[in-house]
Amino acid sequence: MRAWLLLLMLFSLPLLAQQVDPSILRALTQADQSQQSGDLGTAEQLLRAQLGQAREGSLELALLQQRLGYLAIARERNTEAIDWLQRAVAQGQLSAEALRQDRLNLAQLMVLTDQPRSAAQLLSDLHSEQPLAEVHLRLLVQLYNQLGDYGRAIPLAEQVVRSSAAVDPVWYQLLAGMNLQLERYAGAERWLRLMLNNDPGNIELWRQLASVQSLDRRQVDAAATLRLAYEAGLRFSDSELESLVGLQLAAGAPWQAARLQQALLQQGLLASNRQHQQRLAQMWQMARDHERAEQAWRALAQQSGRSDDWMRLAVLQLQQGRWDALAESIAQARKGADAGQRQQLDRWQDYARQMQGN
Repeated sequence: MRAWLLLLMLFSLPLLAQQVDPSILRALTQADQSQQSGDLGTAEQLLRAQLGQAREGSLELALLQQRLGYLAIARERNTEAIDWLQRAVAQGQLSAEALRQDRLNLAQLMVLTDQPRSAAQLLSDLHSEQPLAEVHLRLLVQLYNQLGDYGRAIPLAEQVVRSSAAVDPVWYQLLAGMNLQLERYAGAERWLRLMLNNDPGNIELWRQLASVQSLDRRQVDAAATLRLAYEAGLRFSDSELESLVGLQLAAGAPWQAARLQQALLQQGLLASNRQHQQRLAQMWQMARDHERAEQAWRALAQQSGRSDDWMRLAVLQLQQGRWDALAESIAQARKGADAGQRQQLDRWQDYARQMQGN
């Protein structure tokens, strides 16, 4: 903080000799000397003693308040510094260069005192008057991101990326994340692909790209992305792949979940075992895609030969009133059924005959 004092005091006391009251100029000079010797308390006393002598709206009062602001910064009294600098700015007497610098410093002080919204507004105002330097532009992006104002943050972040010869990859990740927050899936995918071009062995980036494509309801593309990663020697665990499917279920999109599960099975990324086939059939059924659900249950029943699988298929056919198909499933289920299952099958068969008789 104290380093600011060496950089940000933009007026020269000798140059102000013709503009400032001599007694106040003397106090400013003495305060400057005390400050340089490390006696900040004396510097503050000298300045405060002159406040009553300066007229409201005058350059003298602006200079006293400005210097008190920077003394407060040096003493790490940031809230007090904000108050003094705001007063100095409000006098309307500082040079354009000094005024802009004070407002930039105010924005940084607001960040330090947990006032992100005020800081963002001030930096935005300054940027509209004159483009911010990159360090302040980056700060504004971070503030907008913190506030969840992604629509304003994204174009500024893109400007940072374009203007930097060697930008940190974290900015690509930030842009991908902000686009994702706004459900701008194409934008998120663009930045993830740029990161993958630079780091193709990063399995997490491949997973993120597939997740974005899945959220964009492009389940075949998501599975193809995972397949490309697989062919590049990267391996995803079953739990990671199932988590991608689970995202769709959690979002209330069972059809999309089933489509992704099917694509993962077709790509050979998920083993075509009983557990995965059963989950696929259940998701088609949850999605009320009865045709695909029936196909999935039939495939599983034919593969396993188990009575309970044939009975699940039979339930679906019973609900849909597919009596001929139901009769075939009941016949298949009887082959390995226990006594309790045979009784249930008899009831279904009797019900089907009754319905067909009507």
